[in-house]
Amino acid sequence: MKERILVVEDDTSLRQWIDFELSFDGYEVIQAADGAQALAEVDRQESLDLILLDVQLPGMDGFEICSRIQQLPAMSAVPVIFLTARASLDDKLNGFSAGAVDYLTKPFKMAELKARVLALMRSKAVQRSVGRQEEHARSHGELDEAAMIQRALMTCKLGTICCVDVYAECSPARSVGGDLYDVQPRTDGRLSIVEADVSGKGLAAAMVTAEVRTVMREATSMLASPGAAMALANRRLYDDLTGVDKLVTIFAAYYTPETRSVIYANAGHSVAIHKAAGEPARILEATGMPLGIFDDADYEEHVVRLDIGDLLVICSDGFPEASDVAEQMFGYDRLLHAIDDIADRSAAEIGK
Repeated sequence: MKERILVVEDDTSLRQWIDFELSFDGYEVIQAADGAQALAEVDRQESLDLILLDVQLPGMDGFEICSRIQQLPAMSAVPVIFLTARASLDDKLNGFSAGAVDYLTKPFKMAELKARVLALMRSKAVQRSVGRQEEHARSHGELDEAAMIQRALMTCKLGTICCVDVYAECSPARSVGGDLYDVQPRTDGRLSIVEADVSGKGLAAAMVTAEVRTVMREATSMLASPGAAMALANRRLYDDLTGVDKLVTIFAAYYTPETRSVIYANAGHSVAIHKAAGEPARILEATGMPLGIFDDADYEEHVVRLDIGDLLVICSDGFPEASDVAEQMFGYDRLLHAIDDIADRSAAEIGK
């Protein structure tokens, strides 16, 4: 069966050119000129392997289209590549937050587009193979052992550390997954806090997570700032991440007890929320791109103060993206309100 690609582009000549080139390479191409047509085609198709999506479209922009497609259970795993002339950092972060896996800036060379499409298709084939291996491992009890090892890698001292109340827990959607946390006192008296999320789920994500944990622990122990640690980790992980088509969102922070300050860098869209006593909870915005996109990425640092009664919550996107039986997402607003309601409890009570 041919792999199927939906091309959403309002420029007719560009859309038809992409159709011609990809069809020549053996793909089945479906065209849409705007958001309404794109959503109609998504509803009509039993399956898609890839979506090429223009950002600047009449009526509904690409970010909104991508978000709506991501909410459809049958299409939530379909990779999206944005095609756009808008190449600012904010635009790219918005795209990745909406669910895109790649960004191609116009004007682009067709050879580059075809190379990225081929890489994604190969990655999907690898993921299907890993899925079969995971099923085999599950049937032979090997996945339980992998889960035990992953839990052991996230065993660190919790409770009162460096004068703050700390709690952490990881509950992957499957036996193993792509989430990790690491809390370690530094030799300079500060507390290092890392939360990371590798794209994808299951055994493939878990294998990458182990490497990310090792590299980040080394980087945060060596370097005096979380942004520098993140940049070093990205350089060391870049080739491996691109080789398996994975991205990593990371929140890394150092807490200084003497000043009650947290300096942090947020790569991508890790969910980090600061709740100051007497004030509503607020999201700490991303300060850089996820690891695995650019090999020379820099990560800006911001500082927040943690006074007595303040709360810092760092979690995976599984919280706001969780759905109830009616398939309604929990969402960021409800998460913020929930944190406001329970902020006076202990860290362990909040976590559980």
